Amino acid sequence: MRTAVSLFAGVGGFDLALERNGVKVVASVEIDQKASAVLAKHFPDSTIFGDIQGVTGEQLIAAGFNPTGGIITGGFPCQDLSIAGKRAGLVGKRSGLFWEICRLLEETKAECLILENVPGLLSSNQGADMATVVEALCELGYGIAWRVLDAQFFGVPQRRRRVFIVGHLGEDGAERSAEVLAISEGRARYLETSQSKGKAVAREVAEGSGTTLNRMRGFGDYEEDVKSSTLKARDYKDATDLVLHEK
Repeated sequence: MRTAVSLFAGVGGFDLALERNGVKVVASVEIDQKASAVLAKHFPDSTIFGDIQGVTGEQLIAAGFNPTGGIITGGFPCQDLSIAGKRAGLVGKRSGLFWEICRLLEETKAECLILENVPGLLSSNQGADMATVVEALCELGYGIAWRVLDAQFFGVPQRRRRVFIVGHLGEDGAERSAEVLAISEGRARYLETSQSKGKAVAREVAEGSGTTLNRMRGFGDYEEDVKSSTLKARDYKDATDLVLHEK
């Protein structure tokens, strides 16, 4: 059975989804005591940790996490990335906890990752923060894909858009990640281009980092962007269908 660790677990959204899909959550990391109490009640077999800054990869493995086939999830703090905040970005005290995820990925060598944040991540610091996230994960050996999904199309009576980042180790990591985010034709509305207007994402991602940028042509069908390996200005509007991997 696959095992998983839920970082910034809250009251267990990722935990519940994973368990419903046959994945055993062996550890949950959540600093809020009230949320931790909810986790302890509903996920009694999961080891609950507090502040992520005091958690080590060794502890997660000791709790039962098997990096082979293992999944690390994390809806890392969005306050410094949201367009409703001051937009301190990844240098902010809260959203900067992304680097703790990277540390635990490096310490555990987890095979898979699933991260979630607000769409503002794509435009924070004119796209520089998303570029930093992408570069950091690629440097750790993950092929990644990301996509903005809206909860209203999954049976929730609320428009709640979030960017999901999926990563997988290995030469075919990018393709495998893209497959996870390829929505079936029954939910084809996710392929509609966003009509949002905002600052462009013009930050270079791949120059000098040994990465390739691919773009979606259809459901899970990607082609290499031979003209440029960068996030382009238009990508702020439809950066929901991109995949990046190491060469």
